[in-house]
Amino acid sequence: MSESSCYRLLLAYRGTAYHGWQVQPGLRTAQGELARALLELTAEAPEMAAAGRIDAGAHAHGQVVSIRLQRRWEAAALLHGCNARLPRDLSLLRVEEARPDFHPRFGAWRRTYRYLVRDTWAPAPVAAELEWWVPQALELAPMEEAGRLLLGRHDFAAFGRSPQPGGSTVRTVDRAEVARAERLVVLEVRADAFLRGMMRSLAGALVAVGRGRLSPEELGRALSDPAGTRRSWSTAPARGLHQWRVDYGAGLAEVAV
Repeated sequence: MSESSCYRLLLAYRGTAYHGWQVQPGLRTAQGELARALLELTAEAPEMAAAGRIDAGAHAHGQVVSIRLQRRWEAAALLHGCNARLPRDLSLLRVEEARPDFHPRFGAWRRTYRYLVRDTWAPAPVAAELEWWVPQALELAPMEEAGRLLLGRHDFAAFGRSPQPGGSTVRTVDRAEVARAERLVVLEVRADAFLRGMMRSLAGALVAVGRGRLSPEELGRALSDPAGTRRSWSTAPARGLHQWRVDYGAGLAEVAV
């Protein structure tokens, strides 16, 4: 039997109708839809690894997935064949052959998430499932100050939990930006890895700062003394969360095209 072939897939989906990435019995997930399309196309049920989990209801613009197939396929045939079998709210953006040892999670260098907040007095019904509506104008200056405190290596235990029981909650953030784009406030955080719930908790904290309900100093204390922190902010809803990009070594980046 010939050796199997490894492929790297770049996947995007609107997460509104999905219970996250990972297969769960009886629930619609992105992994489940991709597995179904691959089985129909290739008659194989390959094991999959992904760059990370994505919350139920959150969206992906650059989820990286690896699969291994016994039969060798042309990348274009896999791309177009899967997309013809996938639902309209999920698609492959890119397919390419990968090294046999490629692993999308362990090989990742940085991950980027964006969170969208609409801080207007009236909601935007068309975009309601893609953003968090906060009916109050946010003050960006204190949010920017708080964002700068996130930079560096910190214990983020006050903002999430480790994917592994007893695992480290220390992460390194090298980008934390707050910007206004027309009527949206865009929060972007890049880190070596994220804890479960970390980005949504950070978004909730930053919005609380922008509403004057939390000071940048209080957010800073949650980083310096997570064990002594009594969380006073809410976790932002999943609908505003967008998994944006995964970067790998040697400048290789995976991002929506």
